[in-house]
Amino acid sequence: MGLGGSASRVLGTEIVEGALSRRRRHTKNDLTDIVFSWSLHDILNENLYLDQVETIPQTFECVGHYLGSYVYPLLEDTRASLCSSLENISSLPFTEVTACVECTGSGNSYAVKTGRWHNESNTRGKETYKTLPGDILILTDAKLETVPDLERFRRRWAFALVRMIAEDDEEDEATSSTNFEVEASLGHEVNNSWKPIYAIFLINIVTNRRIWNALHMSLNLDMLKEVLRTDLAADKVSNLCITKGNGSASQSLDERLGHDLNESQQKAVGACLSKLQCENKPSVELIWGPPGTGKTKTVATLLFTLLKREHRTIVCAPTNVAIKEVASRVLKLLKESDSSTSTETGNLLCYFGDILIFGNKERLKVDSDIEEIYLEHRVECFSEFTGWHQCLTSMMDALANCVCQYRIFLENKHTKGGKPGSDDDGSKCGSSEEDGNCELKSFLEFFRDQFKATVQPLRRCLYIFCNHISRNNFQNIRSLLNLLDSFETLLCGEKFDSEKMEITLSRDELSLFSFETSMGPLYNFYMKRQECLSMLLTVRDFLENLKLPKFMSEDMIADFCYQRASLIFCTASSSYKLYSVEMEPLNLLVIDKAAQLKECESVIPVQLPGVKHLILVGDECQLPAMVESKVSNGAGFGRSLFERLSSLGYSRQLFNIQYRMHPLISLFPTSNFYQNQILDGANVKSKDYRKSYLPCPMFGPYSFINIPDGREQIGDDGCSLRNPVEVEVISRIVRNLYRAWNGSARDLTVGVISPYTAQVAAVLAKLGKYYENIKGFMVKVKSVDGFQGGEEDIVIISTVRSNSRGNIGFLSNTKRTNVALTRARYCLWILGNGKTLTRSNSVWEAVVDNAKSRGCFFNVDDDKDLAKAILDVKKENNQLDDLLDRSSVLFRNARWKVLFSDNFRKSFRKLASLRIKMLIIRLLSKLSNGWRPKRGNVDIICEHSSHIVRQFKAESLYVLCTVDIVKELRYIQILKIWDVLPLEDVAKLVKRLDSIFETYSDDFISRCNEICIEGDLQVPKTWVCAFDFVRYRSTSEDEFRSSSDADASDRRLYAENVKVSESLLLMKFYPLSSDIVRHLLDESDGNEASLPFEVTEQEQEIILFPRSTFILGRSGTGKTTVLTMKLFRNEKRFQEIQSGVSQGKDASPEINVEEVGEGAEDCVLRQLFVTVSAKLCFAVKQHVSQLRRYIKCRGKMFEQ
Repeated sequence: MGLGGSASRVLGTEIVEGALSRRRRHTKNDLTDIVFSWSLHDILNENLYLDQVETIPQTFECVGHYLGSYVYPLLEDTRASLCSSLENISSLPFTEVTACVECTGSGNSYAVKTGRWHNESNTRGKETYKTLPGDILILTDAKLETVPDLERFRRRWAFALVRMIAEDDEEDEATSSTNFEVEASLGHEVNNSWKPIYAIFLINIVTNRRIWNALHMSLNLDMLKEVLRTDLAADKVSNLCITKGNGSASQSLDERLGHDLNESQQKAVGACLSKLQCENKPSVELIWGPPGTGKTKTVATLLFTLLKREHRTIVCAPTNVAIKEVASRVLKLLKESDSSTSTETGNLLCYFGDILIFGNKERLKVDSDIEEIYLEHRVECFSEFTGWHQCLTSMMDALANCVCQYRIFLENKHTKGGKPGSDDDGSKCGSSEEDGNCELKSFLEFFRDQFKATVQPLRRCLYIFCNHISRNNFQNIRSLLNLLDSFETLLCGEKFDSEKMEITLSRDELSLFSFETSMGPLYNFYMKRQECLSMLLTVRDFLENLKLPKFMSEDMIADFCYQRASLIFCTASSSYKLYSVEMEPLNLLVIDKAAQLKECESVIPVQLPGVKHLILVGDECQLPAMVESKVSNGAGFGRSLFERLSSLGYSRQLFNIQYRMHPLISLFPTSNFYQNQILDGANVKSKDYRKSYLPCPMFGPYSFINIPDGREQIGDDGCSLRNPVEVEVISRIVRNLYRAWNGSARDLTVGVISPYTAQVAAVLAKLGKYYENIKGFMVKVKSVDGFQGGEEDIVIISTVRSNSRGNIGFLSNTKRTNVALTRARYCLWILGNGKTLTRSNSVWEAVVDNAKSRGCFFNVDDDKDLAKAILDVKKENNQLDDLLDRSSVLFRNARWKVLFSDNFRKSFRKLASLRIKMLIIRLLSKLSNGWRPKRGNVDIICEHSSHIVRQFKAESLYVLCTVDIVKELRYIQILKIWDVLPLEDVAKLVKRLDSIFETYSDDFISRCNEICIEGDLQVPKTWVCAFDFVRYRSTSEDEFRSSSDADASDRRLYAENVKVSESLLLMKFYPLSSDIVRHLLDESDGNEASLPFEVTEQEQEIILFPRSTFILGRSGTGKTTVLTMKLFRNEKRFQEIQSGVSQGKDASPEINVEEVGEGAEDCVLRQLFVTVSAKLCFAVKQHVSQLRRYIKCRGKMFEQ
């Protein structure tokens, strides 16, 4: 566990470059060994490396200090990644091991065979799992649901590292491998006591292992010292080296390509080429390219120029997507350049052999765009099956000995009796349907067939050499291909006499010369054959002089491809493979998307032997690399080399014109993220760049669509968040876009971006496969991280967060916001809760305010179709608890205003059957809209009052409700839903309600029981406000009613019980709002405390009033609720202030911080609640205590 002393000694050792071989070197403490030494407690311990992880500085004392600064942050981040996977172990890919055999002489290596993998495709929008070398698996004797299961049930378990995938499994790209070799410490008991064995995938540590090894070596000290240099004035000295170069930088840039670049781009390319002319001094160049400014285009132009100069270059990027994009651009330039040519038949020839890209085929998504330069494809081309020597020999034999081959063919036919249908050497006889006999081929037919069969593999082989070797001998191979094309045209196009051709080709050239005049076309044909034979010999000699190795293995072929290439593309992590390749050193390293690459990972390619020049292309204003550990992230582990050098003042070449975004889209990012340094290109400012896809003003080039009715909720993975309302709105918008586009001639791409993977998964599930494979209409749904570097015609951003506190978690990250806002070309539509984002105290507050000031802020219900979508999703998405609210979409527009008691909510939540819940919801919806059952008596008349309690049956349960009257613009009847109970409990509740209703006046109850009918519906009755309503009986009347049943003391006890019951029941009609749990779990941000009860504006004003207050109100008017909420609010605000003092935050102006004193953390807020009723006092105390427990149990669920 931990690094131990040996690792510390390794860390302090600097290895001289000349003493190292170029093969891979292992340290004594391999990262895998350290990971395997961790216990479960170690992995789950967030403080395991807390004391060892130190803040990574911006400057370093030496190379050892530099590399060592990343060791413990790397270990901590690896631990955090494992911890994150273990916490979600129930949803991880797993399989049952069917066989586990120890490999002979391999120590802890085992050959494993498994069954089918499960959970390969999760719900978080990630790619399907496929077993790869470097995967860390956990082997257990049971399928785990949680990590504590390992200890609780004394499970056996061990870590395993996938070393190798079986070859037959590598060919199957569709499914995870079921045959592979692992390294694990299982002991000899595995075959006996470990049954069954389950393998669960946790993480892949290939990249971390490569970083770890790179941090423990110093292969390129000159380059490492260059990136550590802080003396920036020394840059001027490098200018002295330029005069020693081979000409000016401007002369090296192709005139046509230079014309396509703007001034800032030309300046950047020129600066890079100038520094490369200094061969004796390392250099670093930074290119700053904000979104849409043409970074990839300019880098491709630079690389193409270097390719023409045969400058040995390696290009790296953080991801396969990024590196593929750059390689595709360079390949396109190569095909379009003057160096490209075609054969006479129109086949394109390019010298692709100087370019190479390697990496995982599936993750690179190798297609026709880069197949010509992909390593594995090139290895296949050079395999023994398509050997060049065999192809050349076969063609020479077919041309020189065609007559002999034909005669052998005839002899074989005669030997076999010339039977119809027999064939020899792949030749077939022609058939005659008239006489039913098989006629032998003529010499001309035979020669044509033989030539076609032989020339096809030869062409393929020659294309391989043209495209995959180098430009050497390119002209000779092109000449041969042209000769073969013209010979085939002559052979198959001319009408030669077969017998004369046979005689002609059987002669030698000297004997044929005297017949030149008489033979005519046959002589020309003969001479064309001789010309082909001569060029075949020439090409064979040239290829043999290349000293091509006798390829015995794929590794040898791959090494040959590395050696021949002068421009190599790969990810920064994959560049580690080049340590083990013997080849001429690569002089220049270009890192694209450099600001997204952790500096410790960039150390891998920076240390490649021979690298003297480094070009970093990136934008530190966009997202950095992902870091799993909060400890490591806080130490600066995710910082890039680009960002560190920029912060130190390294000069940068800025691309200052953007060509992607409509000016209305670029306005906010340019002013807020790039200090107005970026200009709009002429193309985006033209009138043609403004597109109108949907008619509503809401769907212009830029808009913020406010969705206040959304509900954020935890996704299926238990970690991320989703917002079903926004999902439905997105679905409707995409549907409307497709309908508007359908039939249009122009292509349309739509991007849906969300910072939360659960939302991405929800949108993908909603859209399904409906929009897949539609030519001209494409929809992409990705996270913000997944969309970095991409662009689409229309982008829809789903912000997800919707709460009253303004808590938006990592959505507040400025760099993440920048990425999201800069992906669209023509239209950017942002979906979100404007109030939540405005209260977030983040960049999103500026986004919303900016949209309002520009007239780009719209409410979602401005569009009727989207308003209907919100209603539909609330009814269909099983958000039943959200519906139990008078302001929910189900009830806010209903005929009856509905109030729900807290008892009803609790009983509803306890229902186990989703079907019963849905039945009750439908019943309540019908009741609120005026439906009443025509048959059956639903009225229950109370014993001591004439008030009517109505019960409605929902299978075995009964919903109890009453009619009440409230004052709004008019007095109006409302529905109060008290509870949902089985029949045996109904009487108890009715009796309890009766004790309250008997305090109501007869006139009030009479009006509550009045019925107003409109058609088939019962609707609430109203009265003008001038009408005098008396809700309660007079005190004397109450005393008279109770005197016959009890003496004076009994009447006081009875009155007290009634008052307490009434207060508590009425308090429950101020139920916890739908967001209260989230409010109470949110971290305090110093904003006004949210009230957990739904109260009126007048009541809220009383609660928030900071000074002494006199509240006058009759029984049942909400006084107890107001007092309870004042107690709760004071308690909550005190804890917020106490937390603010301990963390150094600004305190509330309502309480003097100085009065809290230095011992603020130990202070207790003392409040006094006085009432004449001890029972009421106790009940209120219990209620406040419960709310206090909620506050103190704030969780971390919503830190995102």
